[in-house]
Amino acid sequence: MQKLGQQKTASAKMPMVVDFMNAGRLLSPVINAIYGSSVQQKDSFLLDKKGEKVFNDKVTIIDEPHLIKSSGARYFDNEGVATKKRNIFDAGTLNMYFIDTYNANKLNMPQTISSPSILTMPSGTKDLNGLVQSVDKGILVTGFNGGNCNSTTGDFSYGIEGFLIENGKMTQPVSEMNITGNIIELWNNLIDTGNDARLSSNWRIPSLLFDQIDFSGM
Repeated sequence: MQKLGQQKTASAKMPMVVDFMNAGRLLSPVINAIYGSSVQQKDSFLLDKKGEKVFNDKVTIIDEPHLIKSSGARYFDNEGVATKKRNIFDAGTLNMYFIDTYNANKLNMPQTISSPSILTMPSGTKDLNGLVQSVDKGILVTGFNGGNCNSTTGDFSYGIEGFLIENGKMTQPVSEMNITGNIIELWNNLIDTGNDARLSSNWRIPSLLFDQIDFSGM
């Protein structure tokens, strides 16, 4: 019922809150870009970025495979390589690629692990409502409707739906709008993270607040 009367709103550059059910959609291109297969095929916007600070200090992403009784927990990957806690991004710096045996040989690089187990981000102090309340005017995204990200450049365009935020409150439902930009720029505009990651998921990504996002509508 909340979404009755959905409509476009004026195009603008403004803050964006993404709820915890959808935040993983924006992390997915980042994770795909650090797989050994993407690096080996030079089909990654994070090619040759290991050891570099590519995002801002807010971006720390950790693989925690040994969380007891958690979805995705494991002691070995699919090649029998022992898992361990790894800081994939530490305050914006890319620390590793996911390199399996095949791609390690192809790239002449050390093997790491074939894929992540349980992805986590440090929690902030606010829930989704708290993030919304911190925004004067912006959009809360509660769903993505198609779109794509160029794996080589990181340029993206996604259809979105959600709610206009005005004075810290959700007002008009919105749909048939797009966000466009570049994934590296997007994550450099991360302002805050929520405290509401789903503990039942192996991607424990909380609600996120970004600044300076290009919305196109009317």
